[in-house]
Amino acid sequence: MLMTPLRLVVLRLWALSLGRSAAMARLLRWFLVEVLIRRRSSRNRYVASSRFFDMGELDG
Repeated sequence: MLMTPLRLVVLRLWALSLGRSAAMARLLRWFLVEVLIRRRSSRNRYVASSRFFDMGELDG
């Protein structure tokens, strides 16, 4: 998720208004964890691997 100018403005408005409340800050934190961490599909995850060549390239 890229930070666009509109999202930045919304985040600033949140921080200046409802974000000052501890309960609302927890709600935002829960929402961000859900969206950015838990709902991520497994195909988008980084997997360490060393696939720099194909086994067919080792012939000869």
